[in-house]
Amino acid sequence: MLEDVIFGQIMMPGEAIRILLAFLGTGIAAYYDVFNKKNIPDQLLYAFLAVAFIANAVLYDATLFAFSIGVAVFLSAIGYLFYRVGQLGGADIFVLASIMLLLPIHPSYAAMPFNLPFIFSVFIFSGIIFALYVLIYFGFKVSQTEAKPKLLYGLILIPYGLFAWFFINSFLFSWVFFAFITIAIFASVFFMMFRESLNQLLAEELPVSQLEPEDVLALEVMNKDMVERYKIPRLMSRDVIDRLRKTKVGEVWVYTKLPPFIPFILAGMVLSMLFARSLLLL
Repeated sequence: MLEDVIFGQIMMPGEAIRILLAFLGTGIAAYYDVFNKKNIPDQLLYAFLAVAFIANAVLYDATLFAFSIGVAVFLSAIGYLFYRVGQLGGADIFVLASIMLLLPIHPSYAAMPFNLPFIFSVFIFSGIIFALYVLIYFGFKVSQTEAKPKLLYGLILIPYGLFAWFFINSFLFSWVFFAFITIAIFASVFFMMFRESLNQLLAEELPVSQLEPEDVLALEVMNKDMVERYKIPRLMSRDVIDRLRKTKVGEVWVYTKLPPFIPFILAGMVLSMLFARSLLLL
């Protein structure tokens, strides 16, 4: 089945409807992510996933249907692991799974020589846009503080410089690949050099009474002995909150200023629609 999808001449039935539903659902979720303090109604997420499944069933193609379900379940399982360690929001998983069901492969007008899951392009473009955002926005924020970078991490740029020199002079040189790898490396180096300052910028201290389920704690800036003594996890749940309220833990650091990620997913979808073919140069 996998070979039939990737190398076969398959078109998604009802492409226009699928694209419209995918952008509509993701757009609404992005609106709540930005303007409702990252609180996306559960009913909206359930409805988006249900509509995606129903549309995939109505606009039926046996091979694509099984492929989309399989990849959506696989990616959701991986996403759930990231969710449990506080690296991905629960709403993000629902949105990504819905997109995968609606758009299992790239639209036909993208003229891809072979079929790759559309969500892969979305991941790449979203990640690059997010890395640029981190470099520009948080670079400006850090510059306004007295943060001292850990210059040791800057040594990573030495092998990058060697890679850049050899790659630019290689017959395999691609501006797309070079730009993407450059952005990813510089964003990673920036994060590692200013990690402590960024944690302070993204978190604030709140009383336990104000905690809500799915809050992500900044364990890095909390008292390690307290974290170990009370077995405080990174991701809050109702049971954990109730347990902490019965302890002597008064306040905890919470990542309240994390940037919403669904708008980056939406931007990644737009770029994937327009420039997915350029990713083949990678």
